[in-house]
Amino acid sequence: MLNKTLKTKALATLAAISATCFLAPTAVRADNSRYVNDIRSQLVRAARSADFHNLTSTHEPVIKSLADGRSHNITVNLRAGTPYAIIGVCDRDCQDLDIALYDSAGNLIASDSDNDDTPAIGINPNYSGAYRIRVDMASCSDNPCYYGVGAFGR
Repeated sequence: MLNKTLKTKALATLAAISATCFLAPTAVRADNSRYVNDIRSQLVRAARSADFHNLTSTHEPVIKSLADGRSHNITVNLRAGTPYAIIGVCDRDCQDLDIALYDSAGNLIASDSDNDDTPAIGINPNYSGAYRIRVDMASCSDNPCYYGVGAFGR
């Protein structure tokens, strides 16, 4: 009988703790799929309007979120002699997104740090291999802001 009473109390306590955790407010946006879909659509529109001479998507777009002032690195493999455009976009709470491209030795190849939310870099790599795209959330008014980066080429 004692074991059954302890088991009942333990389950009741666990249920109360679980309910408190689920009812507590969180900073996560309720429907992030809407943001992801918006970012994916923005990438397609940005690629079309950037006039990069009929380039198509060469890599799966990266869509993530960052807080104001934070950075994220993305590794992409690029082929020598292939013209690429690397384009970034972000959600409506973002005022400034910057991107920079580095080679495997850490040398800066190209960057777009203009005060806008649609950075773009054009590149025709000299060698094939891994490159690093650094994404900087320069200004986000409602943390975190969602962003996307797409690589387009021939």
